[in-house]
Amino acid sequence: MMKIINSAEVLPNIFAVSNRQVNFYLVKVNRKYIAFDAGGSKKMSLKELGKLNIKPEDITDVFLTHTDSDHTAAIGLFSRAKIYISKPEKQIIDGRVKRAFFMDNKLDCPHETLDDGETVDTDGAGIKCMVTPGHTPGSACYIMDGKYLFSGDNFGLKNGKATLFIPLFNMDGSEQKKSIAKISGLQNIEAVFTGHHGYSANFAGAFEDWRGDSKLNVT
Repeated sequence: MMKIINSAEVLPNIFAVSNRQVNFYLVKVNRKYIAFDAGGSKKMSLKELGKLNIKPEDITDVFLTHTDSDHTAAIGLFSRAKIYISKPEKQIIDGRVKRAFFMDNKLDCPHETLDDGETVDTDGAGIKCMVTPGHTPGSACYIMDGKYLFSGDNFGLKNGKATLFIPLFNMDGSEQKKSIAKISGLQNIEAVFTGHHGYSANFAGAFEDWRGDSKLNVT
């Protein structure tokens, strides 16, 4: 079951923005904001940002976890921002790989690509790209300052536990299991933020079932 957070400051300087059936997130750094994903509706994104007294032009960087439209359709609001995707996600938007037999993904704006493990320094904040395929071939998580994980649709949360994302929407569930196991090995993460299942401030508890020999058998 999806769990969408109302637009609010959920942790100090971290804001959830509600957008139809998805959240994207903003982190305040000095007087500007870094976005993780961009929402599925320009109109709703603008309305929800207004509730938070945040202007689109105050967002300097947008890190896209993947290129499904519910995470990218409002990207045009952030015309002053640098846009980032993982390098493997490029194959989805240039037509080499179809998202589904009836659907293509698009990203009609200038953007930069990041390798797995590459870190971007923006206004003193370090954002590390962690490629976590499964939902799409180039799905990525972003780790901010070594302690906040923004995951998009790379896993769900059910009763505080990390689960596979909704199987219907995953391109490769087996790959996503491997990616979640990879995520489970991270250290010093204080909170994780998902696109459709809220957030958790208990990383160790959320991923405990994915560690050890049985981790790839979790459903």
